[in-house]
Amino acid sequence: MIETEYDVVVAGYGPVGETCANLLGYYGIKALILDKEKNAYPLPRAITWDAECQRAMSHCEFLSEVKTRKIRGVDNKDANKKSIMKITTEGFDIYNYQHRILFIHQPQFDEAHRENAEKYSTNTIKTGSELLAVDEINGVINCTYKNIDTNEQFTVTSKYLLACDGANSTVRKLNNIKLNSLDADESWMVVDGYTKSSFDCFTDIDAIQYCNPTRPTTIIQGVENCFRFEIAFMPGDTVEEIQKESVFRKYIDQWIGDNEVEFSRTAVYSFHAAAAERWSNGNIFLLGDAAHQMPPFMGQGMNSGCRDAENLLWKINGVLKGHYKPKILETYETERKPHVARITRAAIKMGGVINAKSKFKAFIRNATLRIQGYFKGKENVFPILNGNRLGQGVHNMPKIKDVSLERYYFNEISVRLNDGRVQSTDKILGKNFGMILNDFEGNKKISDKYLEFLNKHNFKIINISNIHDQSNYDNYIACEDTHSDMQIYCDKYDCNAVILRPDKYVFDIFNFETDNLDEIVSSAIKNLQETAVFTPN
Repeated sequence: MIETEYDVVVAGYGPVGETCANLLGYYGIKALILDKEKNAYPLPRAITWDAECQRAMSHCEFLSEVKTRKIRGVDNKDANKKSIMKITTEGFDIYNYQHRILFIHQPQFDEAHRENAEKYSTNTIKTGSELLAVDEINGVINCTYKNIDTNEQFTVTSKYLLACDGANSTVRKLNNIKLNSLDADESWMVVDGYTKSSFDCFTDIDAIQYCNPTRPTTIIQGVENCFRFEIAFMPGDTVEEIQKESVFRKYIDQWIGDNEVEFSRTAVYSFHAAAAERWSNGNIFLLGDAAHQMPPFMGQGMNSGCRDAENLLWKINGVLKGHYKPKILETYETERKPHVARITRAAIKMGGVINAKSKFKAFIRNATLRIQGYFKGKENVFPILNGNRLGQGVHNMPKIKDVSLERYYFNEISVRLNDGRVQSTDKILGKNFGMILNDFEGNKKISDKYLEFLNKHNFKIINISNIHDQSNYDNYIACEDTHSDMQIYCDKYDCNAVILRPDKYVFDIFNFETDNLDEIVSSAIKNLQETAVFTPN
């Protein structure tokens, strides 16, 4: 049976597929979401939700419904339970999103995302539907799937197919895309459950890495007294034996104290790293675990997939609306792949630190980290991957490794509008290109030939100034900076203007020496057309 044509088909409805569904709904793109399972996975897997992914979904009103717990820090302890290195997020709430990392309870997280995705009239969601075949002919994608209850088969057409169907991706296999192992395989047992009160070991932190070479263990106090233990699988262990409560209780009772606990599951996982040889085939794209897999030691598996969705979908939206040339979609892989590779390497390295299984290696690790802590202070700053997160693509920013992330990923700024309302720059810009000027006092008039381009792309111009002036451009907004954040940014990076992409990465920073806004707009448009493959007027 042939169904309706869609703009986008999404294969897989885990966290990455859910992110895609919500972003597609926000953009008003006609989409079909397929998943073999009828319901979301009922037990927790991913447990961290980082700031960038929260920000990507900030347009959705349901975020307040997601139950979270702010991660205050992680304490790395030796075999004697003495601190080797404490990592803290203390003092990193300067900005609304930049450094906030939250624990989540994935079943509730999935439920909130799915409920919101269903609100969009452009979304068609069909769970209990298994993808069987995919082919692309002359830019048209044909997907055949079946209803798992009736075995009835359907064929749909679309312009794009997004594979969010996990590590064993059907789409990846059907497109003969090779998955390369990165040789970081390790087995750990995960124990999830609930307790009536918090563990005594958590006072100013929410996670412990027990770096005991005889049995490395991770202890996490999550949302609403959910807990997780990750217990290293050691030589001689068997899956059957280690999952017996009488066995694994030996490793966790020392942390639980007198709390009454209820275990929801035990499972032995193989943590590994892998990367797809390529992330696309024509208009078929791989996202999340379908494209890349990494050990969980930095909590970036799900988050990296959600970054994939944010990066790809603003580009697909622009192509569908005629704003960008299709060539822009090639930058999805070139921008995202280097960052994923970097995080994967960092996760493997961190796993090596936690998982030292010889006393000699543990001794060297403990000494090294304590020396680092001595020179850096009592507590080490939470390790944020600084530098440019984007590979070559839609931006004019240089590749610099050791520089503040905020230069490349612009912080949300709180501003006061002319009517007295306090608003965020994210809310004003939406998911569009925009320019933020710092205290521009020149001529605000824009010529007709540039107004056409600005209006076509819904390009916003924000002038942060003490003067609530006007322009002949409707999307020009003059406002006050409530905390001088824009001035601080401009002083730090020697600029007076910044152009932002829809995902709030910086396209470019400028130091305009003109009092004519028309000249500034002219220069910005020229750079956008050359670099961002915008379609001509």
